[in-house]
Parts: sequence; C-alpha cells; structure tokens
Amino acid sequence: MEFEEALERLGFRAAEERVTREARLFRSDPNRFLTYWLHVYHDGTALLTWEFAIVDYLATKQLQVGSSEALNLFLFPIEDDRGPQEAAWLAAALDRVEDRLRSLRFDAPDVGPAR
Repeated sequence: MEFEEALERLGFRAAEERVTREARLFRSDPNRFLTYWLHVYHDGTALLTWEFAIVDYLATKQLQVGSSEALNLFLFPIEDDRGPQEAAWLAAALDRVEDRLRSLRFDAPDVGPAR
C-alpha cells in the first residue's frame, strides 16, 4: 500500500495549517479528544505527534486538572515518533500511541498497562 493511500485509510486529511515549506501537515481526529498530527517531509520521512484534550475529557467525568486554565488543556508525548513515509511505519506508530494511552491507570498508577 502506498503512503498516500494509508493516510486516507487511517483517517488523515490535509490540515489547513502549514508548518514549514519542508513539510506537509495532515491531521486525524479518531475521537473528540484525540488529534494525531503527521508532518510529511520532502526527505521521505514523517513525524507523528498527538494531542489529547485532557481538560475537556476530564470535565466529562466531573474532574479537572489544576484550575483548568488554558496552559493545561492538552496532554502531549515527551518525544514524537519519526520514521519513513511507509504505511507499515505509520500503522505501527499509531499502535504505539494507542498502547500508551491504554496504559494510563489513574486508579493504579504503579501497575502495568491495563489489558
């Protein structure tokens, strides 16, 4: 499968925002709180990052983080994932994000990932 086909199949679309002349930006919104951002570079690599609207999500559970101020709205990874513009790489990178999000255990923070 070609990379462009994988983008469409995985729900990515061209974003209106433009990061640089060296990269095209795509986004995918798998749910109302999670956004994937994919930077596609002319050198044949891509960078995947994501943001989770944690304050909005927690509000649906009648919880808040701090004072829920604008600076604390999103959860981000410490490091983004960069690799080749290949469908297999992108699918694996998305799997790693989903595994990380599934591993969050607010009820048992010292326990391994929930299964």
